[in-house]
Amino acid sequence: MKSETKRFLGQILTFCLAVTGLVVASAPAAQAATTYGYQSIAYSGVANPPTSDKPQSKLWFNDGSWWADMWTTGSGWHIFRLDRSTHKWVDTGVLNDSRSNTLADTLWDGSHLYIASHVVTVSSDGTPKASISGQPAKLYRYSYTAGKYTLDAGFPTTITNNSSESMTIDRDSTGAIWATWTQVAGNSTSGFTNTVYVNASAPGGTSWPAPFVLPVSNPRPAPDDISAVVSYAKNKIGVMWSDQRTGSMWWATRTDGTSPTATSSWKVQAAIQGKGQADDHLNLKALLADPSGRVYAAAKTSLDTTSSDKSLPQLQLLVFKPGTGSFTKSTIATVGDCVTRPQILLDTQNYKIHAFFTAPSESGCAYIGATGSIYEKTASMDSPVFGPGRGTPVIQDGASAHINDVTTTKQAVNRSTGIVVMATNTVTKRYWYSDRPL
Repeated sequence: MKSETKRFLGQILTFCLAVTGLVVASAPAAQAATTYGYQSIAYSGVANPPTSDKPQSKLWFNDGSWWADMWTTGSGWHIFRLDRSTHKWVDTGVLNDSRSNTLADTLWDGSHLYIASHVVTVSSDGTPKASISGQPAKLYRYSYTAGKYTLDAGFPTTITNNSSESMTIDRDSTGAIWATWTQVAGNSTSGFTNTVYVNASAPGGTSWPAPFVLPVSNPRPAPDDISAVVSYAKNKIGVMWSDQRTGSMWWATRTDGTSPTATSSWKVQAAIQGKGQADDHLNLKALLADPSGRVYAAAKTSLDTTSSDKSLPQLQLLVFKPGTGSFTKSTIATVGDCVTRPQILLDTQNYKIHAFFTAPSESGCAYIGATGSIYEKTASMDSPVFGPGRGTPVIQDGASAHINDVTTTKQAVNRSTGIVVMATNTVTKRYWYSDRPL
């Protein structure tokens, strides 16, 4: 904003000098910033940036095309297809959810499309807000034939009857759909609590039992914290959640076929722990075809608030190795890079991890979390060492540096899919995306 103010004041000064006849030569025109990626449809009437939230995936690849769950002004959330030849997202006309106060997580499992749509209540430690009852989170399941998605009979089904800040889903080896979210309760008089909830459906998501609290020790983080779920190692489910009170990212796992609600079915450990090591930004990915069953997590720290050292990690990659039962960590970007809201993709073509995140479009840093552009950095999946700096801009609006909330797919990418990531300009209210080959 400071650079924009300087440009604006400079324009006023030039105009005033010209009016008074004191300008003898016009100043050279300011150069517009470079644009990266493609601008897409406008949006309005939706309560939250439509490509948020941090753990969620809005895109998937199927039948040679990229697809997305996108907000259509005046109607609701529709399924769109990317026409790569014209660089346009095409509305298929399939309405998913008409509620404007929802966000969704999508999952393509090779035969069905699942969309979990939940009413959003954003809570923070400074201004905690309780989840609202009577606001159901719904699971939609679609079949795909001859280029068309059709809602299956009996859907949507209800995952939970409460709003939440975030919700993610994945499918286990039995066909059950798992969902997790954090649920804030209480009021300003009695105080607020936050609890990690999960639910597991009948195979195919056709019905859901009552949601339950994750049956591990102390699944009660701060009101600002969130959770995410991932299927891994062919027959495992993992739930990760942030816990800023203890500076932890917790990791709970179970084997498919065991009782979902039994404490004995779950094992819990800290993925990372220490002062300033946790924030409420995380994104999980796994390769079901990976024989070692590794899970990759991009997680933001709060080290920018606990230290003045700009070389400390702001974004970290946490890798869980089931063979050892432990995590390794590496720095994606530092506090000095001024980055936020990470997402990762697993590239099986080149065996790389692609990390995407928001950072300012220009040098400097007004504050951590400022909008700007979407950047990319890569590292080997076997030895994830990321280079210094912010990396390469892949989505940037040269006329309005307010891009944020990158999202992509849960699936692995390769030569046949290429890479597509999507974000939104929170000022111009436009979708933007990047589409590149591998």
